[in-house]
Amino acid sequence: MAKEIAKASQNELTWKHKIGYAAGDAGGVMTLVLVSSYMTRYITNVLTIPYATLSVLLLIWNIWDMVNDPLMGTLMDKTFAKAKSDRDKFRPWILYSIAPIVLGIIAFFSVPSLLNGFAAVAALFIFKIIYELGYTMMNIGMGSLLGTMATNDPERATLSSARGMGSTVGSLVGMVVVPQILSRLGENPQGYFWAAVVCGILGGFSVLVHYLWTEERNITEKNSDPNDEKNNVKFTDIINVFKENRAFLALSLHSIIIVFGTTIYNQFNAYMYADVLGDISLLSYTSIISMVLTIVILTFAPGLVKRFGGTVRVIRAALLIGIALMGSLFALMLGADVPAVLFLVASGVGFAMINLSVQMQWGLVGESIDYNEYLTGKRTEGAIYGTFSLTRRVGQTISQSLAVLMIGWIGYNPELTNAGIAQADGTIFSIKFMTLVVPAIAALGSWACFKFIWHLEGDLRDKLTLWKDSKTADVEGFDEE
Repeated sequence: MAKEIAKASQNELTWKHKIGYAAGDAGGVMTLVLVSSYMTRYITNVLTIPYATLSVLLLIWNIWDMVNDPLMGTLMDKTFAKAKSDRDKFRPWILYSIAPIVLGIIAFFSVPSLLNGFAAVAALFIFKIIYELGYTMMNIGMGSLLGTMATNDPERATLSSARGMGSTVGSLVGMVVVPQILSRLGENPQGYFWAAVVCGILGGFSVLVHYLWTEERNITEKNSDPNDEKNNVKFTDIINVFKENRAFLALSLHSIIIVFGTTIYNQFNAYMYADVLGDISLLSYTSIISMVLTIVILTFAPGLVKRFGGTVRVIRAALLIGIALMGSLFALMLGADVPAVLFLVASGVGFAMINLSVQMQWGLVGESIDYNEYLTGKRTEGAIYGTFSLTRRVGQTISQSLAVLMIGWIGYNPELTNAGIAQADGTIFSIKFMTLVVPAIAALGSWACFKFIWHLEGDLRDKLTLWKDSKTADVEGFDEE
């Protein structure tokens, strides 16, 4: 049996595996685009629910999501530890996630419009919880799956790049399709319903491809003894990760900061195009520019990583380019009327550079998981990835709540937009600042995390590589016996 497993694990990572892994994030992001970029306008402009009520809803949703992520990851680890060794660890959860994702997002963007008052708010709350349950199940399973699919560092880098491409394609589809649907049908219940139907069905199908075309093939992880004390997963292990794993701490701080910046950008970008540039359909084109550029860079990512001496160095360089572009564009807009085409190109490229740190971070998460096992002797992909997802939720919670409050504080009046009247000058300035400057500041904070806190380089990285090689050799020696 051991020899059969060893033989299976040595099969090459195929194009089917790579496309299948990429399809997971593609499907999830197709639905997430609608939620992250348009939920605020849907709730306040279409359902006419007050900003204060929305702020409370966001706070409750995100607190639950923050708790739910690490618990879901740990639950996956504990469930697998009690199951038979021939059972897949993460793929079943991915399959279970499809129904709540598809049904949840369609219901969220349709049912509340049929209701009024408290009933509409209650429906929003319930269907968002259902959607997030499915998305969390899929996202934690997909992220953790990388460790059980990849058998070595090159495969990990390949799958990380594939996930980045999948996320980019999914975002591109969402950011192109949704504005076009809303432009044609209008920002009304019908427009948002059909946007949700399209994103939900495409996203659900993509996640199904992810489930069907992936394989848990890492023998060193799939065949660990659940009765071994080192595999006794505890919920308190989450705390120890932060205490002992400096690399994971750097990633977590980066995650909070960069998600804050990118979420603010996505939230205010719709207002930039609809209320400053006067055409929300232009949002599709800036998305095309940033996403296509990201795909091109990710295609050459392995070569760039080799040339510049590591993933972290590539990320740092991209962040600095993004900071320069976004800051320069804002300064230019202070003294001149910038053509929509120039804004579209410059902001699209700048955001692509900043967002590249998100697309390339997954391999670093894998490294921090290896380092945690090196320190503690426990292999807990689910718990660690769930905790990492928690940090993303923290950044999202802060940014979404702040964005909703800021929309009110800057004097934004949806009635003016609905009537075709321009917003006040101070409001326009604030939209520009939140769209360009805040993401640039967040990118600078992320750069600092990788510059001053991340430490898996040099001698320490060499030691970690030797340890992984010895672990693989031990498994192969066991199989030969």
